[in-house]
Amino acid sequence: MRKTTKMISAALAMTALTTQAFAGGICSRANEANAVKAEILQQQLMVAAYACHMAGSYNAFVVNYRPDLIADDHAAEGLFIRANADGASNYQSYKTSLANNFSLASNDDKGGFCEDARDMFQQAAEHRGQSLNDLMASLGFDGDEPFAECSVHEAMTADRPQEMAAANAEPDYDDDAVEGGSSGAVYARR
Repeated sequence: MRKTTKMISAALAMTALTTQAFAGGICSRANEANAVKAEILQQQLMVAAYACHMAGSYNAFVVNYRPDLIADDHAAEGLFIRANADGASNYQSYKTSLANNFSLASNDDKGGFCEDARDMFQQAAEHRGQSLNDLMASLGFDGDEPFAECSVHEAMTADRPQEMAAANAEPDYDDDAVEGGSSGAVYARR
């Protein structure tokens, strides 16, 4: 599994480099980072379905994790859309690039790739009823991402730009406030 993991990491690193061109300084929020990882996993397993003749296992994976896969697909696409005007198109290109790179990895090491996929499908079956994030944690799955993950401050600003701007603005003073105390005035309470 280590050899295949190294090949997959190399393929994903290549994909990540190609997506840097449209990342445009955008960082991914935690839910978006997890969504992109889920998309990476889904693309890997989709290729395994074809390359390793595991369509039944893939179909069971999709049926079991459908709500998470749909939500993650929307979150990942939203990240790409935030990055630039061609985000939806870039997201589709990213997914195609992932599939192509996994296909190359499966051709280079079909035995190891398929063995790893079989193990992943087995774990997915054992985690039936749990979240996709739980499955990815149990797999130790962590693919390279096209966007850097936001720091806590960046994530807060990205999630609530209007609230952050208001928090950094001058405080409102109530004209009827009573002066006194060490601050000199009482701020208006809303």
